[in-house]
This record gives sequence, C-alpha cells and structure tokens, in this order.
Amino acid sequence: MPKRVRKPATERRGEIAAAALRLLGRGGLAAVTSAEVAAEVGVSPAALFRHYATLAAIVDAAVDLAVASLDGTLPPADAPAADRLEALARARVGLFAREPGVAWLLRSEQAYAALSEPAVRRLRGAIGRSRKVIHGAIRDGVELGRLRADVDPRVLLTVFTATIHAFAGRTGLAQRSAAPPDPDEVLRGLFRLLANPSKERLR
Repeated sequence: MPKRVRKPATERRGEIAAAALRLLGRGGLAAVTSAEVAAEVGVSPAALFRHYATLAAIVDAAVDLAVASLDGTLPPADAPAADRLEALARARVGLFAREPGVAWLLRSEQAYAALSEPAVRRLRGAIGRSRKVIHGAIRDGVELGRLRADVDPRVLLTVFTATIHAFAGRTGLAQRSAAPPDPDEVLRGLFRLLANPSKERLR
C-alpha cells in the first residue's frame, strides 16, 4: 500500500476552506459539519482541527475565499465604462454558476445572522467595493453619453445589481422551473436597457 504523502499546511487549509464553501452552496450552514467537510476533502474529521481551531474558523476561511473570488471579478478601473459593466456582469454570473457558496453568502439572511462579526464585515466590504465599481461605471457611462441619462443613476444601479443577483440562487418555484432563463439572453437585455437609446447599443 503506497504511503500517503502529507500535503503542505497552506495547501490543505485551502482545500478545507474550498470544501466548506462548496458545502455552503449545497445546503447552507447546516451542511458545513466537520464530518461533511472532512469527507469532501478526503481526510478524517480530526485532521481538520490540525489546521483550524474550530468549525467556525473553517467557515470564516470559506468567507475569505468567497471575498477573494468576488474581488477577482472586479474589472480594471481604467477600462471603458460599458466594458467595465459587461465584464463585471459576465464574471459575476459565471462565478455564481461555478461557486454556489458565494451566491449563498450574498443572498442568505442566515449568513449574516450566524457568521462571525469579522466575517460579516469582510463580506460587506466586498459588496461595498462592488457597488462602488458599478456606480462609478454607470456615472462615467452617463457622462460620456454611452448610458441613458433619462433614468436616475441610482435606479440603473439597482436594475444592474438586481439582474446579476437574480443568478445568485433560485429557490422555490423558480428553482423547479423547467426552463431557467439563459444568462446571455438576460445580460443582452440588461445592456439594451442601460444603453443610451439615442446612441449605438451598449452591446
């Protein structure tokens, strides 16, 4: 029988955090037990606590992973306004599809009630950075005449974020729908709504 090679602590910690984030996406905090995380990683439950002091610390690490993933979808600040919005929208929808745990953290009231206060602050910080990028792109797009100026920018911000967050989790009847909306079609519609109707379409 081949000898099992022990992975470096940093790599194992990352695997544990990623496993917890996947479990959050499957069943929320109730799914993140030491037994389930250990099974996901392929180690014993006791092995988890050589890397993290508590299960809560593992969940906090999953939040850090989610925050890094959210920040990773932010577009370059010097890109054209319309390109910033499209890049962020497509990257964020793709992230929600790949990592449902990130979507769960954004949409769940349970997350804010049950996470540690530092984890909640970090998550809210990521949300604030996203809103700042979106608001700045909308403001620049309106000033340059690429986005419509006949609607309050705050309304455009709300429409944009609500459309993106519609892909951050489908529940109830929507989850059982036989024909979920096509993300590309929805985003094309969003860009048409945002575009200055007197100019060339945003996309």
